Amino acid sequence: MSKKRSKIQILRFLVQAVFMAGLIFSFTPNSKNVSQWMLPTILLLGVFFCGWVCQLGAAQDWMAKLGRLLHLPRVRVPQSIQRYLQLLRYGFYLALTMGISIELLQGPKNFAMMWHGHLLSIATGIIIFFLLLGLFIDRPFCNYFCTGGARQGLFSVLRIFGIKRDAEKCKQCGTCTRTCPMNIDVAHTDFVRHPNCIGCLSCISACPKGYLKYGLMPPRKGK
Repeated sequence: MSKKRSKIQILRFLVQAVFMAGLIFSFTPNSKNVSQWMLPTILLLGVFFCGWVCQLGAAQDWMAKLGRLLHLPRVRVPQSIQRYLQLLRYGFYLALTMGISIELLQGPKNFAMMWHGHLLSIATGIIIFFLLLGLFIDRPFCNYFCTGGARQGLFSVLRIFGIKRDAEKCKQCGTCTRTCPMNIDVAHTDFVRHPNCIGCLSCISACPKGYLKYGLMPPRKGK
C-alpha cells in the first residue's frame, strides 16, 4: 500500500470517528437534511454513506481491525455462496416494502438507540451480536441484513463515479477481493457497479500495483 493510498483509509477513519462522536454526543445532522442529499450522493458516488458515515458500519470495521490485531481466525464466505447469501438483505428489504415490520433490521436507527435510553432493548442485543461477529467476519450486518444498505445499493448501480480496474495490466492476484469488506469479487470486475459496494476504497488502497482507480464510470455495456 502506497503512502498516498494509505492516506485515503486514514481519512476514512477520521470521517467515521467524527460521525461516531456525533452519535455519542448527540450532534448528528438532522435526518431530514440527510435524506435531502442522500439520493444525489448515491447517484453520484454510490453508497458513500455506508462506507464513510454509517456508525454501525464503522463499528463493524473497527471490530474487524481488532480481530486482526488479536489474530482471531477470519471467516471469508466463498464467492459461490456469497452470491446467494448476499440476497438476504434484499429479501428483507422487499419484505419491508410489502409492509412487513422488521424493525430490528433498521441498522443505523437501532444503533442510535443504544445511546438514547434503550440499552435494554432487543435491538441492542442484536447489534452487540453482530459487532462480536464482526471480530471474525467483515461487516456481517451490512453484508446480509441491512435493509437501508439494500435500498441505497439498488440506486447505486447508476452511479456516475466508481472504481475501475485496469484489466489489461491486472494479473488478478485477488488482493482487492480479499480486502473488500463486502466480499465483492473486484479482481474479476472491470467496473465495480455492484449494489453492495460501499465506496470504502479499501480495494484501491490494497492493490500492490495501483491498477484500481476511482473515476468516471463509462456507459453500461456488458461487464
